[in-house]
Amino acid sequence: MRKIFLLRGAPGSGKSSFIARHHLQPYAISRDQIRLLLADLTVYYQEEADYLHQVIPRHVTVQTQKMVDNLVEHKMSYGETVIVDGTHIVPSAIEHFKPWVDKYHYELFVVDLMQHNTLESLLKRNQTRMHYDWVKPEIVKQMYRSYEAHPEVPSWAHGIVPNQMEKALQQKESNLDRYSHVIAVPDQVKEEDFPHVHISNFYFSFNDKFTEKYGSYRNVVTIAKTEEEAVQEFKLPYFVFKFHHKHFLISAYPIRNEMLDPIKKVHGVWSYTTGLYNVADYLKEFPENKQQHVHQFNLSKLDPTRLLHIW
Repeated sequence: MRKIFLLRGAPGSGKSSFIARHHLQPYAISRDQIRLLLADLTVYYQEEADYLHQVIPRHVTVQTQKMVDNLVEHKMSYGETVIVDGTHIVPSAIEHFKPWVDKYHYELFVVDLMQHNTLESLLKRNQTRMHYDWVKPEIVKQMYRSYEAHPEVPSWAHGIVPNQMEKALQQKESNLDRYSHVIAVPDQVKEEDFPHVHISNFYFSFNDKFTEKYGSYRNVVTIAKTEEEAVQEFKLPYFVFKFHHKHFLISAYPIRNEMLDPIKKVHGVWSYTTGLYNVADYLKEFPENKQQHVHQFNLSKLDPTRLLHIW
């Protein structure tokens, strides 16, 4: 949910294999694929091997970057999960995305595929890659040296390794056990009936007036009622939480199990596999599951004029 993943690795580090292994092709924007949309394969003569390679063209790099930028921002503007297949070796290549991360309220993850690769293994794999995926060995060496010099990611980004991708796509529940009461304010509750906001309680707001008055408080969370509110106003499409050792979800409409499963349960903490669904998908109305995998509070099933005291 509002997450962008940058694959980081030199040619031959396993980026394409990673995407295929995790079935991420529908979500990935590939620089090389865009280059091939802009220009056909070209040829490069490798003198030391006396061999003529067909390679992905580089003369369309500027146009490729513009198209990548347009596609990334377009998807982010709709709150969609974005995966960018590129090298992203130097820190500036990661910083490039910071304005959109801020503008569209995203989390950015850098998936590091370099940590367990040596220069020797990269060069060897480059020699055996699919014909047009081959790149000049000098490029691989240069990228490896650049990574070795600056392996860190910016402080505002999350650096992860490939086996942490599954966890990064999950939504971990918030523990509200420290609060005395949890109260939901539906959209038609009158202002004179608003609860007194106290630091010992936690509040969910579907109510525009209540959000206007108290939405900036740390113990008040606003939940979207429509797709537009979720996408354009950055309101949360749902909220998963634990309260009095029980597990709950609150949203405008019932959310089907398929959009939450598998639910990981570790040491009493539940994490929901929601990362590949679009923000707007959670505001669509579907027939409710006969047996929900988590107890839900849905605005569509509440009395919109009365407060809901969850506990």
